[in-house]
Amino acid sequence: MTAPDPQSLLDSLDDEQRAAASALGRPVAVIAGPGTGKTRVIVCRLAYGSAAGEIDPAATLAVTFTTRAAAELRSRLAGLAAGAVQARTFHSAALAQAQFFWPLVYGAALPRVADSSVRLFEEVLPRFGLGASPALARELAQAVAWTKQTNVVPEDYVRRAEEAGRSVAGLSGEQVADLLIEYERVKQDHGLIDLDDILLCAAAVLEDSEEASRLFARRYRHLVVDEFQDVSPIQSRLVELWRPRRDVCVVGDPAQTIHGFAGARSDYLTGFAAAHRGVLSVTLSNNYRSTPQIVAAANTVLRGHGGVALTARAPAGPPVSWSEEPDEATEAAGAAVWLAGLAAAGLPWSAMAVLYRSHAQAVAIAQALGQRSIPVRVLRPSDAEAAEEAGRAAVEAVTCCTLHAAKGREWDAVALVGVQEGTLPHGRALGVAALAEERRLLYVGLTRARRHLLVSWARWSGYGGRAGPSRFLVEAGLA
Repeated sequence: MTAPDPQSLLDSLDDEQRAAASALGRPVAVIAGPGTGKTRVIVCRLAYGSAAGEIDPAATLAVTFTTRAAAELRSRLAGLAAGAVQARTFHSAALAQAQFFWPLVYGAALPRVADSSVRLFEEVLPRFGLGASPALARELAQAVAWTKQTNVVPEDYVRRAEEAGRSVAGLSGEQVADLLIEYERVKQDHGLIDLDDILLCAAAVLEDSEEASRLFARRYRHLVVDEFQDVSPIQSRLVELWRPRRDVCVVGDPAQTIHGFAGARSDYLTGFAAAHRGVLSVTLSNNYRSTPQIVAAANTVLRGHGGVALTARAPAGPPVSWSEEPDEATEAAGAAVWLAGLAAAGLPWSAMAVLYRSHAQAVAIAQALGQRSIPVRVLRPSDAEAAEEAGRAAVEAVTCCTLHAAKGREWDAVALVGVQEGTLPHGRALGVAALAEERRLLYVGLTRARRHLLVSWARWSGYGGRAGPSRFLVEAGLA
């Protein structure tokens, strides 16, 4: 494929986007609000640099968090003659690196990656007189992932978990620590590593071997990291080990940091300029996704709580619909009626979504939609399942998913349900940091909608009894 004219790639960008895409050969930190063309900037930056001869695509690594986002980057880069760029998830990039360098540094093949941490915990639990509960095993798998992402050894779990406000239902901190230690022993007995060990192994080979570090630096001279607000301590450490001296670009939005439970810390993004010399900081604030009505609601919810003040560039649309219902069943039925009305006006089912805080809410939603013969596909939050669902994107159905799983997606119409106290914010969200993350979850949900947005809450919730609109809506004067 013939490389495009470099200038033509920049001509299609606004001033903010152009500044981020054209600043090559120096560290760049991009704060990109939702709908501001973040992916477009990354693709144009890499394609422009390649066409101008300032970036060698074969020596470039672009890292993001999901297989779906990495696939989108690869597809768009290939369309602009920059398909040689390696666009990978963190874990995929780290695994390829560890598999290559581990034998060179330690004289043995990298251990095999376990199929599932959950299944390993189901083997561990009976040893402590606990039933092999899949739900408990999943909670423990999340706990072990957090320890790896945040560099917490099992022996320090009790203190660090208490400081972080973390717990596993029905178990003391000491019990969890003992289970984590046994989990590591079982894993070692089987000759396995888990998913998050991959990141630790990738960091270890570069820290332990100057030769490996030199070889990696020779292989990759340009680095882009997407969704940088979601990096954990171990991922930040990897980025520093991967980082070329000159051409590195980190992109993200502190207002969309919603994975604190997994160790994500937005201060790696907000502090990037202070931590590195010569950084150009660029803010993308022009929102091309959502109507001015939707952007105004999102700005109001986040005002005074950080983030980018968005400027709407899309045409005006209908007002945001705000709805209070007596209970969750009535609320779900109301969302179904709203969606059916949009379908009757010609909007395809696949352009609509229902978003909620917890997967437990999906049952009532699916039942209400089913009663009106509305086709539904329920999206699970894991990356593997999300990638599988993305492959079935042509299915003509309303997407139902959690706010976490909705990150990085958008629809013409979004029904955001369950925006009541005890649900959003979640009843277990205690403390300033946890409540701030709940507010950001609401912000992410609002900004998934392009043109039509319904926000609803119930006066009675099965999760917390008597409820009412979320404090976030009340504080913003929206309910």
